[in-house]
Amino acid sequence: MDIYRAHVLVCGGTGCSSSGSATLIERFEQKIAENGLEKEVKVIRTGCFGLCEAGPVVIVYPDGTFYSRVKPENVDEIVTEHLLKGRKVEHLVYTDHATKEQNAEKALEDINFYKHQMRIALRNCGVIDPENIDEYLAMDGYRALEKALTSMTREEVIDEVLKSGLRGRGGAGFPTGKKWQFAYNSVSDQKYVCCNADEGDPGAFMDRSILEGDPHAVIEAMAIAGYAIGASEGYIYVRAEYPIAVKRLQVAISQAEDYGLLGDDILGTGFKFHLSIRLGAGAFVCGEETALMHSIEGKRGEPTTRPPFPAVKG
Repeated sequence: MDIYRAHVLVCGGTGCSSSGSATLIERFEQKIAENGLEKEVKVIRTGCFGLCEAGPVVIVYPDGTFYSRVKPENVDEIVTEHLLKGRKVEHLVYTDHATKEQNAEKALEDINFYKHQMRIALRNCGVIDPENIDEYLAMDGYRALEKALTSMTREEVIDEVLKSGLRGRGGAGFPTGKKWQFAYNSVSDQKYVCCNADEGDPGAFMDRSILEGDPHAVIEAMAIAGYAIGASEGYIYVRAEYPIAVKRLQVAISQAEDYGLLGDDILGTGFKFHLSIRLGAGAFVCGEETALMHSIEGKRGEPTTRPPFPAVKG
């Protein structure tokens, strides 16, 4: 493994990408190479940092300097002053609008925007390269799947999820463990895990942020759900208007298959789980679970009367 003295993290979420972060990455790589720093400094495209209004955002580690609204013409100065001479570029350092305080000496978690946040689902977003499975593994990725498959029964996995109090991220907040329990108790020759990443609510980008910043976390969770309920196939239903999320999911699925974390005989346990992506056309109603399943099947996305619920009869 290569060791670098500094890492330049550039936000690659939709917000910063629309503001030109891809050009920033190219410029950083170019200038770092021109200055002979390619073996000392690594540029990483991450998921969304969350502070989209200040984008494009760049964080330089190990000191954690948070630069905001960085333009391609600023890259030369950051490379020359910060990476070569060790001096922060003060006029680019993020300034808190509420306090007018510049955050040159603060760690990311001490910045006013972040300090009251407790990141759980988003813990890796803005930290790792979402298209590099090795970085996810370095953050203990797929350890939960390994534990479930090698040392826990299906019932124990479901009981753990029940005890955790984990709930759905939609408005109903239905207990996840209950839904898994219903699916586990249902008798069927073939079961499926469906991930609803349609996200039709205007201005809602929860699903997009996770898929863009940490796609392997979604894949790992779906594989654990598949093991718990006895499913061997899964579908991620994501809207086509999320091209970055779709691309990163495709890359992540391919990597997981190459590493033996998806497919047949996962981790040598005999458990098999295959994952596919289905693209939605943007219909708001397809965020409803029964309409979503109809759309996956190639039918018109129309809701059906419940019960029976999808966890009992799909």
